[in-house]
Amino acid sequence: MNRDDDVAIAVDPTLTRRRAAVAAQDLARQLAEARVPLGQRVWIIAAADDLRIARIASAITESIGGSRLLVHNPHELDDLVFQRRYPGQRRGGLYLNAHWQQASIRIVVGEIDVVAHGLSAWFNPAEAARSEDLNADLVVGA
Repeated sequence: MNRDDDVAIAVDPTLTRRRAAVAAQDLARQLAEARVPLGQRVWIIAAADDLRIARIASAITESIGGSRLLVHNPHELDDLVFQRRYPGQRRGGLYLNAHWQQASIRIVVGEIDVVAHGLSAWFNPAEAARSEDLNADLVVGA
């Protein structure tokens, strides 16, 4: 990692508040040491219910400085990017979070399968996203 990288950090919404905060602090420190500017870091909370989102967001907000914090919205078409089609399929396919797809460095905090499902589109086939679809560079098992 260096200052030329755009870094996306996807956070598992099922983490406890404490585990999310500790992981965010550690990653923020590592990104600072690698001199990745705050403006090139995007923290993404994978989709979940509102209570979990609020808990995770409040836990990591103190650690991210001036970085962006986004809550993935599986219904927001402009925030989704096509990933792949399934064999034999002419339409449809798998769509994932655009910020995640466009980052040069991708970091998962927590359970990678939960994050894969959480970064999906609402219209993806049920349970279609798999951990390998994320192409994560680093998985931090918070």
